[in-house]
Amino acid sequence: MCPQLLVGNVPVEATEEALKEYFNNYGAVRSVTIAKNEKGKGKGFAFVEMASRKEAIQAHAALASCEFLGRRLSISLKDAVQTQPTSIFSWFKLFKPGS
Repeated sequence: MCPQLLVGNVPVEATEEALKEYFNNYGAVRSVTIAKNEKGKGKGFAFVEMASRKEAIQAHAALASCEFLGRRLSISLKDAVQTQPTSIFSWFKLFKPGS
């Protein structure tokens, strides 16, 4: 499994392609998945899968407090999130696979 970044505060008008382009400046992006509700509208967070852990760390360091489409992104390394699930439990409550 490739390293993933959990990206919070994603604007609802953001597209997966736009996020991929944004993160590609800091390493190879394998995939981007924006969590969406049943109406297809973004829920405000996304998962960005990088090609390597090194690239994920670089992207995290470079973009940790940058703005994207007018909003300041909140970025966490997914493996760091898994070791402290209570700190972002609300993020995972919002995400329903397949929605």
